[in-house]
Amino acid sequence: MPKIVDHEERRRALAEALWRVIAESGPQAVSIRGVAAEAGLSTGALRHYFQTRQELLAYALDLSEDRVVQRMNEHGRTFDPEGPMVDRVLGFAEQMLPLDPTRRAEYRAWEATGDPDFLDPRLQERWDRQRGLYRRLVGGLGGFPPLEDPALAHPEPWLETWSEYLHIFVDGLALQLMTTPEQVTPEAARSRLRAFLTHIEATAPRARH
Repeated sequence: MPKIVDHEERRRALAEALWRVIAESGPQAVSIRGVAAEAGLSTGALRHYFQTRQELLAYALDLSEDRVVQRMNEHGRTFDPEGPMVDRVLGFAEQMLPLDPTRRAEYRAWEATGDPDFLDPRLQERWDRQRGLYRRLVGGLGGFPPLEDPALAHPEPWLETWSEYLHIFVDGLALQLMTTPEQVTPEAARSRLRAFLTHIEATAPRARH
């Protein structure tokens, strides 16, 4: 009787192997042969799911985004709706920071976007989703209702400006967490992010409160 392959289980095993390779050596180490060996499979078996290194790297970015969304959804289900808005927003924004080994591996997956041999066809779409997230977070701090499509520029200049600043701030803080962990610890990063969010809230147009 032919062996029945659970394709979802196989994809999960490949995803975990891909994640281990990235966490240990970065996206530059990703290859069909290397990920197959890490998963204990032949290259032929892996190619049934991924034909090229490009597809593996794009999948790694998809996994990273999915994990962030899962954590944000969990925070959305559990935060205190009566708590300070800064605390609520902090719980979402910090999911983008490499504060633990899982999130450090996610960050390393994003290093692939700087690989000249990897051209992600969805990179602009991914960036737009991130900027849309920051628009929602800044909008929450300022008391603005969310737009139907947060990927579009917001008509309120204050919100659009601070969404850009928050995007830049979080990206820079994430880089410092990765490159200078002795100077920027997870606790320090959270503290700095909280202070920045508090400042954003304090600058919000009073008429919107």
